[in-house]
Amino acid sequence: MGLAASQARLLSITSRLSDNELRSQTITNAKMSLAAKTSNASAQYMDALNSTQLMFSTYDASGNKMTQRLSAVSLATYAELKNQYGVINNAGQIMVSETDAANYLASATLADFLERYGVADSTKTDKTNPEYIDKATTIWGPEWETWDNGGTGSIGGLNGREPQQPDYTTVIVTKDPNSELYQKFRDASTSCYNTAMSGSSGAGCYLHVLAHLLDLTEEAANSTIFDSVPGYPKSFTTTTGNNISIDGLKITGAAIHSAGKSPDMVPVSEKVCQNDVMAAENEADMNELLDMANDPTTDPDALRNKKLLSNYYIDASGNAQLKTLKQKVIDLYYAVENSGSLGIDYNTTLKDSMRSFQEDMTLLDMIYNVEPDVPAYEKAHAEWEAEMEKQINELHQIEKIITEIDIEYTDKDAAQWYVNLWHRMNGPADYKVELEGFDNGARADEKTKAAYGDQVTGDKSPANGLTAGGQLLWTVLEDGLYNSADWLQSALENGYVTLERVNFTEPTEDGSGLEDVTWTSILYTNATDISEEQNEEAITKAEIQYQMTVKDIEAKDKQYDNVLKRLDTEHSALQTEYDSVKSIIDKQIERHLKMYS
Repeated sequence: MGLAASQARLLSITSRLSDNELRSQTITNAKMSLAAKTSNASAQYMDALNSTQLMFSTYDASGNKMTQRLSAVSLATYAELKNQYGVINNAGQIMVSETDAANYLASATLADFLERYGVADSTKTDKTNPEYIDKATTIWGPEWETWDNGGTGSIGGLNGREPQQPDYTTVIVTKDPNSELYQKFRDASTSCYNTAMSGSSGAGCYLHVLAHLLDLTEEAANSTIFDSVPGYPKSFTTTTGNNISIDGLKITGAAIHSAGKSPDMVPVSEKVCQNDVMAAENEADMNELLDMANDPTTDPDALRNKKLLSNYYIDASGNAQLKTLKQKVIDLYYAVENSGSLGIDYNTTLKDSMRSFQEDMTLLDMIYNVEPDVPAYEKAHAEWEAEMEKQINELHQIEKIITEIDIEYTDKDAAQWYVNLWHRMNGPADYKVELEGFDNGARADEKTKAAYGDQVTGDKSPANGLTAGGQLLWTVLEDGLYNSADWLQSALENGYVTLERVNFTEPTEDGSGLEDVTWTSILYTNATDISEEQNEEAITKAEIQYQMTVKDIEAKDKQYDNVLKRLDTEHSALQTEYDSVKSIIDKQIERHLKMYS
């Protein structure tokens, strides 16, 4: 072999050695990649061994426990002996299925909603709104329908309280031109009065003084003078010697006529016997009478004597009314005549009453004229008209005919489930809540809303159909996620959603629309019917995948080892040939150098 041929061979061997080294390095890298795959497969298998899944337990009618993967659909589907849950997003909305959302949007009332699930039937009946009846009765009274229809019935209610002119009067008090009436009374009974007030034996004399006031004329003794006097007629007969009878509507008795007559006494007597001339007002006297009358421990005799000597009497309603002078004269006459049997001390109690009555007599110097009070009447009537107009306007704001909905449950337990769902989606109203800015589906007519009563409106709150953030109380969870157990588990574990459970409680949360039921937030880890279990299916799949991966890696690793062995054998042969050729080249070079040296 010539030098050139040897050199060409050496270059060929060198190229092949470099190629073998590169292939060996590539296969070695591949083997290292197989080791990484083995590690990944092992990690995935270990993850599967450590993985868990959330399970939801329920019971059938026979009490058998049934367990399934926890998902929105497993929570929201009705079943007997099952807790009711709702999936709640971070905005506070319950996440419902597309079916539940469609049923809600198509329902104007709770009754409509229940019918769509086949758990109840409803009937609608038109009737007169009780609220309308109450308001109309307040305005017109029992025969409100006649007035409401434009007719005229019996007068009642506010209509029956129309102010009348005779009820509004004013008393015009003027000085009596004859200011000597009281003095004439004293002059006509001077001797009797002085005797009565001077000692303890003057009772009979004071009876003559009082008799003067009842002595109109000879003829007046048989006349009617007690007409329309509250609390009278009275009937009593005095002791012999001072006999006077007040019996029925007449006053008779010798004492009246034997007391002596004076023309000056006639106008005084007439004034005293006028029913509109009143005794003097005395607030302390009135309060003392009322206190005694209202105190159950008051001695009956003491109360009787107080009534006789007071300027007031107690009417049928228990109120104190001012006596007329005529009443005061008669009561005082009786008290003086019977002071002994009544236990009234003449020198103290009776004389005080006599002096008080003497002061009352000064009222005879005044003239009391009762005149119509036109301004007061017109003011009262205008106020009445305004109130009538206001009440009638309020009546017209009330729906007269309402549509009452009667719900008959075909499955009461299942119906309760959907009643709870309705109120969690709608708020407390039994008809669709109307929300500004939202298309909330079907609306109830005004008659139906009137039957249910006013719905709550105002601030953003579940009671008004909105979350605190001003969103609807519900949102749709699309079917893919609604049925996905993996999605719900991930969402719960990462805090994207929470759960609410229906609790039957007393009392119910105010404004929920539910009776003895409250939607209550609960941690899924605290729910006894939600458990965490090993994911056997995932473990089995991971184990199979791991075994297949390991087998594949082992097969490839063995193949790589065989290739490396072949490359190593070839590399050894090439290296030997390389060394031989290089030795030949070295010897040829040495010979040529010697030839030219």
